[in-house]
Amino acid sequence: MKILPPEVIVIRPPVEAYSLLIAVTGGCSWNSQTGGCKFCGTYKGIYGGIQPYAIRPLEDVLQNIDKYGKLHYDGFPVFLAGGNPTSLPTEHLATIIKYIRERIKNVPRVSCYARGLDILRKSDEELKILSEAGLDIVYMGLESGSDIILRMMRKGINSKGFIKAGKKVMKSGIKLSLYVILGLGGYKYTEEHAIETARVLTEINPTIFRFRTLNVLPNTELYKEVQEGKFKILKPVDALKEEYKVVDNLGPNVTSAFRNDHISNYCDVESENIKEDREVVLKILDSFINDPRIKNMEPKNLIYM
Repeated sequence: MKILPPEVIVIRPPVEAYSLLIAVTGGCSWNSQTGGCKFCGTYKGIYGGIQPYAIRPLEDVLQNIDKYGKLHYDGFPVFLAGGNPTSLPTEHLATIIKYIRERIKNVPRVSCYARGLDILRKSDEELKILSEAGLDIVYMGLESGSDIILRMMRKGINSKGFIKAGKKVMKSGIKLSLYVILGLGGYKYTEEHAIETARVLTEINPTIFRFRTLNVLPNTELYKEVQEGKFKILKPVDALKEEYKVVDNLGPNVTSAFRNDHISNYCDVESENIKEDREVVLKILDSFINDPRIKNMEPKNLIYM
């Protein structure tokens, strides 16, 4: 299997499709420590090779930034690539962010992925340094608010930790986008998944949360469990019922925007403020759930996303 160096960018969020991508780390540190999450195959060969966790030399990153500045990439958002750039020492990451702001004109947004554990390891002062350097938003995989599911999927953090990490990010002035994976508990834990995820979202009230629907890639540990009949993938109608239950159980304090902006999903309903739009969103989701075409639909079973 080909080993991909850290400067090769394997993945970025759909919302960053038209952004300037700058690799600062490669792979995911959680993979290196534990083998990673059971449902994730991102850096394990599904996208053309294995990418071990690595930190790119600062000089190489700054040279990339210089190059893009000279090429007049004015007005582009910038996404700092790698599975968890927030694993970098704070001053290292802040230096990169500041240099982007200095060398590239009119950057409307600087963003990156973040792991909850990495955020917990940083002090409030360190997160404030990153915010003041110009980090606008981080994308964090909550996946589920259920401690049972988080442990089962080997996320390495529980709901209490996620709540603490999410609040730390928001307190620092950095915006927070949380990912929720519909179907991650299978049929056994679908109720638990929905109710507990709504609880954690309510506690954090993130800037935005995004739904993704579980598709089990063939290079993951979870795929083996599916093949052995130990884990059953939700049908589209049941994934939508789960999404309905998450939204329906959010507390009245939740003013987050939310999206279904991924190829894995079975609907594209969204809102800029779920508190204001909840009833409309629930009606739309209900219409999908009761659509005969969706009731009879089988899971997409995507093997490449």
